[in-house]
Amino acid sequence: FGLSSAAAGLMFYLLVALLTFAVALDLLGRRRQFKAVRFVVTLAGFAYSLFLTVLQLFALDDFCILCFASFLMVTAMVLLLWLTPRMARGARRRKVAAPGPGEMKVFGTIAAVVLMGVLADYTWYKSKVPEVGTVANLAFNPALCRYDESMPRFENLDQFISDTDPMTGYPTALVTVLEFIDPNCPACKLQHPVMKQLAARYPQSVRIVYKPVALLQGSLLFSLDEVMALWLAQEQGRYDAMVEAMFEAQKPEGLSVAELTDIADDVGMDATVFRQDLESRRLEPRARSVRHVFDGMGLDAVPTILINGRKVDNTDRSLGCLSHLVDQELPGGGTL
Repeated sequence: FGLSSAAAGLMFYLLVALLTFAVALDLLGRRRQFKAVRFVVTLAGFAYSLFLTVLQLFALDDFCILCFASFLMVTAMVLLLWLTPRMARGARRRKVAAPGPGEMKVFGTIAAVVLMGVLADYTWYKSKVPEVGTVANLAFNPALCRYDESMPRFENLDQFISDTDPMTGYPTALVTVLEFIDPNCPACKLQHPVMKQLAARYPQSVRIVYKPVALLQGSLLFSLDEVMALWLAQEQGRYDAMVEAMFEAQKPEGLSVAELTDIADDVGMDATVFRQDLESRRLEPRARSVRHVFDGMGLDAVPTILINGRKVDNTDRSLGCLSHLVDQELPGGGTL
């Protein structure tokens, strides 16, 4: 429905909290009806959380700690709602004007879950957005501009590159820059103009290969669709226009199939064919394959940039730093 699981989950917790208020205050004298609605809503949330958990583990080959924690909390809520009336059976016939201790425990639990969910979502999202200055500055700090020494050098980088990958620059260039991106990633959006400037600075001696990978766990389903959308655009020679339009339209909850279809139409693709291809998920096996390659390389974040097989440290991915590292790979220390 155009919502990320995190947003849908937050709405679910708030709805259960409101229903708990209605029950505790005996709103409109319909405590029993509100209890029934709350229990049904909670069961629906449990079923959806169970579905997402099974989907990640057995279909997406991925694991989201926040999603699993939510599943455990919803399970606890269902059990609490089921056990509370049985623990207070002797007091159920009383007309209670104020919230009973059982209802307050339920409300306190739900309020704590909502707060934990909001803080977790906010912390996770903020951790994915770097300071603009660490990406876009032309100047760089030599002390921060380095390779990630914890990662090995991948000697044969071509083994991770296929003919279907988007590429810019000279095909037989001396330096290969491989960037893993998730189009739903804010940091990748910030990095993209830097990569374009790098390609323009080294038109003959550098080739930049883009490797879309569905990585972000909070919006994994959206990331899969967006990655497949980029490959569909690549098949029609519209990758550059598509990725820029998707970055421009980027939002935390991801882009829906309908939004991706509108973007494809805007960049000159056949919208009907695009949507059919996207919904058929014929490119999903490739998405799984790239994700397995990414994980197998020991990588865990985007954007990840490799220069001739060496991973650039995340402390500085500015144009100045990337140019400095590229120059070190060129004969004569930077001949263009």
